Amino acid sequence: MTTLLPFLIQLMGLRDPHAERHADHVAELALKLGKVLGLKTDELELLHVAASIHDIGKMAINEFVINKPGHFTEAEYIMVQQHAQIGASLVKTLDIDPSIHSIILNHHENFDGTGYPHGEKGDEIPLGARIIRIADTYDALTSNRGYRAAYSHKKSLEIMERDAQFFDPTLLDLFFKNVARKH
Repeated sequence: MTTLLPFLIQLMGLRDPHAERHADHVAELALKLGKVLGLKTDELELLHVAASIHDIGKMAINEFVINKPGHFTEAEYIMVQQHAQIGASLVKTLDIDPSIHSIILNHHENFDGTGYPHGEKGDEIPLGARIIRIADTYDALTSNRGYRAAYSHKKSLEIMERDAQFFDPTLLDLFFKNVARKH
């Protein structure tokens, strides 16, 4: 899988010019948090793969919507939310560890049960997905988006703290203390 990874990341970049940088940064942050947690080498490898391709389902979303400047309409937002399920379905066809499928499927689930696609809550959400949820959010906040400029590091952390109910509290605390402050 690791030899296929650069190809998949580059493929995602063809549809979304920010996808490659986003994939790399989310993977970097997720690995840092995974190491702080003391994950084993094989667990870190799975986390790296899942974090690198967590948004692969966006390949099947209308390119206009993915790259749209400005806010999504309600219908467009619903369409974009489908990327977690689509991505999970795509990777399910590959000969890879099934936990990667589960992580990709659940990377937008919120710890309080308000996320998507299934409203999973707390420890029902795979650990890798909970890690990526934090890394993905931080990168999204600190990156330019079609509807807003990037937030500063400080402002991004303030937003994540305000929205703390979305994240595993133990992981968020470790992220703030060990990853974000060094970033």
